[in-house]
Amino acid sequence: MCGGVVAHEGGGGAAVEKVAAATPQKQDLFAASVSQGQVPPTVSRSAERAPLPDTASVEDTITGMRFAVKKLQVHADANPTSPVLAAVAKGNTVDITGVKQGGWTQIVHKDAARWVKSSLVAKQMPVVVPKVKPLGTSPCPAGKGSESGLQPDTVKVLRAVCAKFPSIQSYGGVAGRGEHATGHSLDIMVGVGNPVGDEVAAFLQEHRADLGIEYLIWKQRIWRPATSPGWRGMENRGGATANHMDHVHVTTYGSAATS
Repeated sequence: MCGGVVAHEGGGGAAVEKVAAATPQKQDLFAASVSQGQVPPTVSRSAERAPLPDTASVEDTITGMRFAVKKLQVHADANPTSPVLAAVAKGNTVDITGVKQGGWTQIVHKDAARWVKSSLVAKQMPVVVPKVKPLGTSPCPAGKGSESGLQPDTVKVLRAVCAKFPSIQSYGGVAGRGEHATGHSLDIMVGVGNPVGDEVAAFLQEHRADLGIEYLIWKQRIWRPATSPGWRGMENRGGATANHMDHVHVTTYGSAATS
């Protein structure tokens, strides 16, 4: 809507026209909405996004996969200062494109070309071999047990148990009966009801091949892998020592130890 007023002032004077425009100027809706913290729903935000790489061409260049040998940071570029976009857990895999740059390997992450440190990826996960403390090989302290007359495997058992279980103070070696007479057997004295006897028996089972062990007797049971995979009960021989309730009995092959 428009309105105007024209005034003529007298006698021969020039006519002066005054016009008042009633229509306001056109409003900038986008600027107004932004100033109020709002964005009109019809406004595209595509201009604010970084252009995406050609997904198809990236996928076409995938040459294989690699394992993350440690927690892996995915970077936007082959540069340690570039943004970290994601993380890949140790043991998970990533697709690689075959492109490398310096110490960086290009991968495909969420359909985009990204970069990871080459030292943190591998064709296969490294096999971690648990560190095993070597068996003791030093002679027992004086007074605990004599090696005199013992077979080589039996000596290995004595030294290994001495090193592993220093609290054990007494061992029975060569004696005038059975396999003890030939030096093939050793009695590891722990006392009745001492749980360390169970630990000793388990330790000797674990290292049977290393120590050349043929069989064990403990708590009125025998463990002889050549005839049975598990412990078998034995007859009652009448007392704690006779029933091996206070000591673990070990019989070795003599010279069959693998270490």
